[in-house]
Amino acid sequence: MSLFDELMQVALGRRDRLSHAPSEEEWAALFDTARKQAVAGVAFYAVDKVSQQGQKPPMQLLYEWIGLSERIRQGNRLLNKRCRQLQHKLSEMEVRSSILKGQGVAAYYDEPLQELRQPGDIDIYVDCGRERLFEIVDSIEFRGDRQSEDKNRNSFIRDWDYKHLHLDVWTDTEVEVHYRVEVLLNLWKNRKLQKWFAAHTEEIFGLTDSAKVTDKTDGVTFVTPTVEFNRFYILLHIYRHFLYEGVGLRQLLDYYFVLLHTDCTDNTDAIKALKQFGMWKFARGVMWILQEVFGLEREYMFCEPLESEGRFILSEVMAGGNFGHHDERLATEKKGKMQTVKKVVKHNAHLMLHYPAEIIWPPIWFVWHKCWKLAHR
Repeated sequence: MSLFDELMQVALGRRDRLSHAPSEEEWAALFDTARKQAVAGVAFYAVDKVSQQGQKPPMQLLYEWIGLSERIRQGNRLLNKRCRQLQHKLSEMEVRSSILKGQGVAAYYDEPLQELRQPGDIDIYVDCGRERLFEIVDSIEFRGDRQSEDKNRNSFIRDWDYKHLHLDVWTDTEVEVHYRVEVLLNLWKNRKLQKWFAAHTEEIFGLTDSAKVTDKTDGVTFVTPTVEFNRFYILLHIYRHFLYEGVGLRQLLDYYFVLLHTDCTDNTDAIKALKQFGMWKFARGVMWILQEVFGLEREYMFCEPLESEGRFILSEVMAGGNFGHHDERLATEKKGKMQTVKKVVKHNAHLMLHYPAEIIWPPIWFVWHKCWKLAHR
């Protein structure tokens, strides 16, 4: 077990202290890893605990970690507020919505860690469809926030694709409005996936008996999918990012807390879905990581951990960091649409032996998606 794994397990209450007091260089490495993996806030909770036992980082690093953690807390408060505002506006227009992943998953974290989970943007799913969404977007008024002077249709829409649109209404918050929950680049599997989501609509909006309405800090509440839905969906989200961009420990930590809240007595549906979409080997690898890094017990897993695949996935996670942003193997790639295609293909090259049936699809998807967008423009 690495020193970083120990630090994470202290944060999760699975260890009382580190195996030894880190040196100044080791503390710097721990902070750098936590920052790249977007778990610096959660790791700080462990730092605070071990500092009380004499395992304290250098003061300059400690102050930097405190400052970053406070910014994370403020970011969570802001996003929680924006989620509530957005859902309220959509509800006024008789559009059902559900906060996906991110702020929607943070409620599964233990209470001291909820506000220390590093926030990103807002992902919200609506059931009105793409055409209807385009029609209503500019009818939404956000009093006191950014208002476009351009009153033409879709003036709040920065970009859109097959899955979602980027809603540009706040200067301090990124918003992605989904009319499709998630996609797979494998066109055949994606068709099946959209049918699977359609069959689980009630769970997306938390309408089953096991629905979980998220209770957030500052008394903010909003609607999220059920934990049963998230058991498959969050892993699918991790899988997709792992294949085509890169994924960090923050997403894996999200899944750790999802599984802690899931009833694992009946895993039939989850196992069926994972096998149907070719995720079985990946799921077993993730179980090993959750066990090795975070200390998850076997009773919360719905499949047997696979160490060989887990080690491979973990090596990719640690090399790439959060969403692959720190992957030095891709550091020379420039920005732009063609460069994005090159980056995905280059990222996928070393995954070919592990997931060949998925890796061949990105070039096909990019051509298909270009034609689809032209047809729907």
